[in-house]
Amino acid sequence: MRSRTFIMAFIVTVLSLTTAGNTNAQNTTQPYIDMNTTVQREVTPDELYLKIVISEKDYKGKKSLEEMQEAMLGALKANRIDIPECLTLNYMGSEVSYKTFSKKIKPKTQATYMLKLYDATIMQQVILSLEERQISNIELAKMKFTKEKELKKEMAIEAMQQAKAEAETLAGAIGQQVGKAISINSWMNGGEVQPRMYKSRANMVMEDAVAEGASMAAPIISIGKITYNFNVNVRFELQ
Repeated sequence: MRSRTFIMAFIVTVLSLTTAGNTNAQNTTQPYIDMNTTVQREVTPDELYLKIVISEKDYKGKKSLEEMQEAMLGALKANRIDIPECLTLNYMGSEVSYKTFSKKIKPKTQATYMLKLYDATIMQQVILSLEERQISNIELAKMKFTKEKELKKEMAIEAMQQAKAEAETLAGAIGQQVGKAISINSWMNGGEVQPRMYKSRANMVMEDAVAEGASMAAPIISIGKITYNFNVNVRFELQ
C-alpha cells in the first residue's frame, strides 16, 4: 500500500509540474507584429561601357586595322578621354589594358575594345567622333552604379524606419505599443538594366528619314535608370 501511495504521489507531482510549466509558457508568450516593407530607388548609372569593334575585312582596300585603331584613338583623344585608364582590348578571351596592347599586342584581323565612360553626354560625343572616322560597330554593353554599397545602407535605414512607423500606426489602433525588434530579414534586388544599342545615323536614315538632311541627325542613345528594391521583414514585440 505504501509503495502504491508513493507511486501515485509521484505521478501527481509530475503532472502538476508539467501543467504549471505549460501554463507559465502560455502566460509568457510575447505578442508580436510582422511587417514587410520595400523601399525603391532609381539612380542614374555613373559608369557606361561601350564595346567598339573594328575589323580589317570591313575596310579591305581602304584602311588597315592599325589605321582604324589609330583613327579610334584619335577620336578618343579629341574628346579628352583618358585612354590608359578607360580603354581595354579583348585579346584571347581576356581584357588587357591599353598600356599592354599598345606596346606588345597586335591584333591581325579584328579587335574588340571596351571603353569605360562616366557621362552620357560624353558618350554621345565619342560615338559621333567615331562615326566620323567610319567606326560604327558600337554597342552600349553595360551600365553600373558604383555607389551601390552606400545606397544599400541608406535604403536599409529607410526601410527599417518605415517598417517601425507602420507597426506603430497599426499597434496604436488597438491601444498597444511597439517594442524591440526580435527578428530582421532583409534582401536587395534589382540593380540590373539591359542596355540598348544606339542607332547610328545611317540606320536612322533608313528607318526614320522624313526630310532632307536626316542623314546628319545625331545617334539615338538610350540610357535608362537603374532600379533598386530593398526589402525588409521585421518582427516587433507588442507591449
